[in-house]
Amino acid sequence: MNRKTTLAFSSVLLAAALLAGMPHLALASSPGDSTHGHGTFTTGGSAVTVFVFDAKHKGNGTITGRARFFETGGLDLDIDVDCLTISGNTAIIGGTDASSTSYAFKVTDNGGGATADRITLPQVGQTCSTFNTLGNFALAGGDVEVD
Repeated sequence: MNRKTTLAFSSVLLAAALLAGMPHLALASSPGDSTHGHGTFTTGGSAVTVFVFDAKHKGNGTITGRARFFETGGLDLDIDVDCLTISGNTAIIGGTDASSTSYAFKVTDNGGGATADRITLPQVGQTCSTFNTLGNFALAGGDVEVD
């Protein structure tokens, strides 16, 4: 290789090494992005989880919305939504409950209604930027829309 080719190749390798060491940035939502849904799902046991949520990225940069998850004799959770990350047909929604505990959950809009769409249980201590997917569940009824 001549000196010019070696220098160009070295620059590309250095840039790749620097990029590999950088943290990966999550895709954020843009003004006007939104998601909403409602329905039921089970996690494999006999309990049926009921949910309803909405989240919207307003033009002024704020994220607003609410989410509610409950099951008879079990989960009863209200979340004030304050973060939203959308990538394609998937949204991560997060916020806090009345005691300021943070939660995040993920939905996937696969079209075709209930059984095609997916949802996770809200994860305690997670935000949109720290969310880790555990399992996700097909809806038994309802619908999820990611716009």
